[in-house]
Amino acid sequence: MSDYAVQIATKAYDILSDALRTEFVTFRRTPMLSVTKADLPILGIYILRERRVPDGQPNQGVPKFIHQLTLGFSGGVDVETDEENRLNELEQTMTLLDELLLSNPEFINLTEGVTLMDRTSQYAKVGEVSLAEIRVEMVVQFRSQWEPTITDNLETIHVDTQFPDKAHADAGTPQIVREYELDQNS
Repeated sequence: MSDYAVQIATKAYDILSDALRTEFVTFRRTPMLSVTKADLPILGIYILRERRVPDGQPNQGVPKFIHQLTLGFSGGVDVETDEENRLNELEQTMTLLDELLLSNPEFINLTEGVTLMDRTSQYAKVGEVSLAEIRVEMVVQFRSQWEPTITDNLETIHVDTQFPDKAHADAGTPQIVREYELDQNS
């Protein structure tokens, strides 16, 4: 993934972990492969996917891309049968993501805009933990351009003229040999 995608995900993490530190015990930057009761409630903020398509003709000029970055936000709580109201609390907390990110200029100014959002709920039993999870996917768009790294600076041009035919050589036409130093600051 691109470095800029990581910067966008990091900004989302910083905003959400700061604003929601009383609602969640644990914040993660990677998908949650296993969860214990001590981790809950938990909020994961991570990159799910980054798609790049050419910005213009792919074989003309420097490589340029339009990025579609999919950020994943996963909020999970432990829900026992007698604590079903925790689902409502999680719903309310996860709706704050829209307000915290979409109205934050520091986050939005990193992108050209939000092109898609998707929300799903999942309920599962993970070992002894009854887990309710709400997942929000946000697709943001931005552009990149990759200028070439030039390690071979053009500093000197050496010119040798060649005679077009034997008659010019025999007639004494002078051959020109020149070197030109190029100013790198102009």
